[in-house]
Amino acid sequence: MKIKEVLQHLEHRFPLQWQEDFDNSGMQCGDKEQEITGALVCFEFSDKVIEEAISLNANLIVAHHPLIFGSGLKKIEPTDRVGRMVCKAIENKLVLYSMHTNVDSGIGGGNYAFAEKLKLQNTKVLDPKCLDDEYNGRVGLGQVGELPEPMAVADFVQYVKECLGLKVVKYAGQINRPVQKVAVCGGAGSSLIRQALQAGADAYVTGDVRYHDFFIPDNQMLILDVGHFEGEHFIKDILYAELKENFCNFAIHFSKLDKLDIIYA
Repeated sequence: MKIKEVLQHLEHRFPLQWQEDFDNSGMQCGDKEQEITGALVCFEFSDKVIEEAISLNANLIVAHHPLIFGSGLKKIEPTDRVGRMVCKAIENKLVLYSMHTNVDSGIGGGNYAFAEKLKLQNTKVLDPKCLDDEYNGRVGLGQVGELPEPMAVADFVQYVKECLGLKVVKYAGQINRPVQKVAVCGGAGSSLIRQALQAGADAYVTGDVRYHDFFIPDNQMLILDVGHFEGEHFIKDILYAELKENFCNFAIHFSKLDKLDIIYA
């Protein structure tokens, strides 16, 4: 089987046209006409992941975040992080492939999984994409739904921590009502704060919220910043399951070396 056949399946499941305009999902580098020897699924490309794939004899690496992204890349040489990995991948005949906002936005993708983590009910897409097919309204960033039952603010914050396995979260806002309607967006979701407000959410759970953006709701909605990685690392599980359930003629590996080690001191 050629690598391109695997990629065709992934793109059928999560079409590249579902990605955001700013994104660079899909091929990052390599020759997809090669026969596949194995696949490694990761959250983030790294030097360690490249070495891991080589050691496993896997010539396809499927990651969530793109390696080449918003950098205005003009040359490739092994003097920086991106160039070093691209050169190493080509040298070892690896294909690097990203599934980013097409999975974030996709049906059964990252934000669907995020909503399921919080057990939200009656969910719908927070920021639907305008599509001219049967997926119109069902694809887009974020989800908004309802908790199984209303919760006091302090109880809800603790609930989020427990659902996501977190020790701490950063949040702001004061509302004089229980939390019932909740919006979520994995990764960096500051751009959807107003959509969450318009949807009538009592709380918005996302990551990478900028300081001044916490003021936008004006105490009409809570904002919980759980972290970028923490709100979407489970996308790796989705990608791994998609390959494992549909291919049995090559080895599929789950990376153990792809997390950025952030130290809280």
